[in-house]
Amino acid sequence: MHRRSFIGGSAASLAAYLGAKDVLAAGPSGSKPIKHFIFVRLPGGPSQMESWDPKPGHVNGGPTKAIDTKVKGMRWGDALLPLVEHSNNIAVVRTSSGIGEHTIATNYTMTGGFAPNPLVQHPALCSTIGWGLYNPERDLPPVIATSSSAHNAGFLGNTFDAYGAGAKLAVDSQWRQRIEQANQMRDEYYAVSPLAATPDFQEEVKHQARSSRLTLGISHKALDISLESPKTREFYGPGFGANCLLARRLIMAGVTSVEIAYGGWDHHENIFERATSGFAVVAKGLNCLVTELKELGLFDQTLIVVGGEMGRSPDIEKEVEGRNHFPQNTCFAVIGGKIKGQNVGESSPDGTTLAQPITMGQLTYSVLELMGMRPMGFFDDKITGRPQRYCPSDIPLPVSLI
Repeated sequence: MHRRSFIGGSAASLAAYLGAKDVLAAGPSGSKPIKHFIFVRLPGGPSQMESWDPKPGHVNGGPTKAIDTKVKGMRWGDALLPLVEHSNNIAVVRTSSGIGEHTIATNYTMTGGFAPNPLVQHPALCSTIGWGLYNPERDLPPVIATSSSAHNAGFLGNTFDAYGAGAKLAVDSQWRQRIEQANQMRDEYYAVSPLAATPDFQEEVKHQARSSRLTLGISHKALDISLESPKTREFYGPGFGANCLLARRLIMAGVTSVEIAYGGWDHHENIFERATSGFAVVAKGLNCLVTELKELGLFDQTLIVVGGEMGRSPDIEKEVEGRNHFPQNTCFAVIGGKIKGQNVGESSPDGTTLAQPITMGQLTYSVLELMGMRPMGFFDDKITGRPQRYCPSDIPLPVSLI
């Protein structure tokens, strides 16, 4: 999201927030709700056969080796070895859909399972959670993407769009002086403006004030990983690892929702080499993130969901060593200090079918519960004039994640 978009809020955003007064509830079984959500998005369709659901010994399994975890019956592809240490806190959820086209499947996944609707633009799941746990007193945006997001906040308004953290925010003395002068001139004008009592005007004032505090204060430093020690930056590494480090800084700064994207998973050829190297990068970065969240006492307060818009076909295109689109088994890893390590759903020995198909909406229902939100609640959509559901499913996952 462009910085000017963050400054220029809309009355719809405020109305949506005011409609959230009944959004919060106790977590499942009265547990204390989780405060932070990280969605690690793997666009392109990562292969479950090379990661969370390997099939060694079967012709569909290819050369991928499986490794044991700390959870009985839960085996992963060997590229995920760095995460085995944390497997007691990782649940693998096997979801299924019939959407095998990237754009539509991305919309479905990002919104938590809503089918595309030309009349309603549902918010991204990160935005829904950022809205539900919104604290207007914080300077940092409620939703931040470490690069850019594939979906926005829809009818919730741009307050809850993912703020792109890619560009470094530098504040020198001259810029600070200009901002302070502009703020003074703005305040003098607002004091005599006949528009000052209108909701739209007040919403604009609120966003401008928060933007100034973000720029002039210390909050923007949370976006700058160069402030970390060389040892820590080396520990995480560049690329995806650096984004995991940024996510850790944002969680420490109190940000509610963080989105990390790591693409390049549409492996129609050479999948065994490419998927293995890709998952090795993901496993290393997530291991660093989880390790530090544990050390900082933040792991119990954080929920991480890892996955893409679809899985890959169990059968192999042997001539090119690739796998095609296969939304019938789309695996998500759910990671957190309160999460019980387990398999949710089971695939057949050849990987072609699921014993109990689970929808993305069911996963969303359980995620919202863990975040302390009411999954069966409704947004107050001022754009269409109709109430919109938080979650597309009426039921949670068949088993508890905690």
